[in-house]
Amino acid sequence: MGLLRRIVWDSLCFVEVIVSAVVHGCFGLNLFFSAMWIDAMSTFTSSSQQSCARISPVIEADESETEKQKMSSCNTNGHGLGNSGHYLEGYDKPPIVLVHGIFGFGEQKLGTISYWGGAEKRDDRILAPDLGALSSIHDRACELFYYLKGGTVDYGVKRSQKYGHSRFGHTYKQGHYLDWDSKHPIHFVGHSTGAQVIRVLQNMLAEKAFFGYESTSADWVFSITSLSGVLNGTTRVYHDGIRPEDGRSMTSFSLLQFMRVFVLFYEWLDVPILKRYYDFGFDHYNLQWHKAGIMGLVDTLLNKSGPFAHENWVLPDLSIQYALELNKQLRTFDTTFYFRCAKLKRHLTFDT
Repeated sequence: MGLLRRIVWDSLCFVEVIVSAVVHGCFGLNLFFSAMWIDAMSTFTSSSQQSCARISPVIEADESETEKQKMSSCNTNGHGLGNSGHYLEGYDKPPIVLVHGIFGFGEQKLGTISYWGGAEKRDDRILAPDLGALSSIHDRACELFYYLKGGTVDYGVKRSQKYGHSRFGHTYKQGHYLDWDSKHPIHFVGHSTGAQVIRVLQNMLAEKAFFGYESTSADWVFSITSLSGVLNGTTRVYHDGIRPEDGRSMTSFSLLQFMRVFVLFYEWLDVPILKRYYDFGFDHYNLQWHKAGIMGLVDTLLNKSGPFAHENWVLPDLSIQYALELNKQLRTFDTTFYFRCAKLKRHLTFDT
C-alpha cells in the first residue's frame, strides 16, 4: 500500500511539473511574440502614414509654436533629464529609477510592452533600466551602477574568478545620469527582486566597491521604495525546484530544470533579433555558440560550467537561507528614506 501511494504521489508530481512548464512556457512565448507583433504592426502603420503624408497638403506650423518647441528642446540640464528644478535646498530634483524583478525587463526590451505599466513614459526623469532577467542580485547591482554612470560593467576580480565568468560585461557608452553623486542622489523603486538589488547597490556604494570610483557613498541614494520586495526570501523557489536543504542547488526533476535547459540553448544560439527583445543576462559567461562551441554547450547542459553550475543566478539568491545571510551584511543609512509597499490579497500596506 505504501509503495502504491508513493507511485501515485510521484506521478502527480511529474504531471504537475510538466503542466507547470507548459503553462509558463506558453505565457512567456505569448508575451514575446506579442511584442514582436505589436512592433511589426507599428512599423506597417508608420509606413502607411508616411505614404499618405506624401500626397497630403503641407500645413505650416505656427511660428510661435515652433519657437516654443525649440525652447523646450534646448531646456535640458545636459544628461537628458529635462529641467532639473529643486526638490530640497541644495539638491537638484532627483530622477526616479525603476528596478524590475525576476524575469523582468526594462524600457529597451520587448518592444512597446512596459513592465511598469507605462510609468517610465510619463516623465523624462523616470528611468527603467534593463538588467539581467536571471542574473544574480550582485551582478544586477553592478549593471545598475554602470547603467547610470556609464562605462563597462565590472563584476570584480575575485567574484569573476569564484563564479567562472568574465570580469567585464556590457559597455554603456553613455551613462543615463552622469551627475549622480551625494549632491545629486536618486530615488530608487524596486519591484520583487529589484528591491534587494537596490539595497545591495547602496551597500556597495558605501563600501566603495566600484573600481575607479573612490568617492561613492550611501548618500548617493535619496530613497528606496520596495514594491512587494523579496527582502526576506520566498518559499516559492523551493516549490519551483530549489532544494530546501541548502537553498542553492536544484532538484533533479523540476520546473527550474526545464527552464535551465531552455535558457542555455537560448543563450548559446545567440540570435540577435531574439536577444534584442529579451535577454537573460548571462553574456559575461560567454555561452554564445561562437565562443563556447559545441563542447561548451555540452558542459553547461551537464552542469559542469556556467551560471547554474556555479549557482550564480537569481533563484538561489531568493531562498530563505541566502536572504538571512545577506540581510546580516546589509545596512540601512540615516541619510536615506526607506519605504515598503506590501500587497496582501487586495489590501496594500505601507511602511516607512
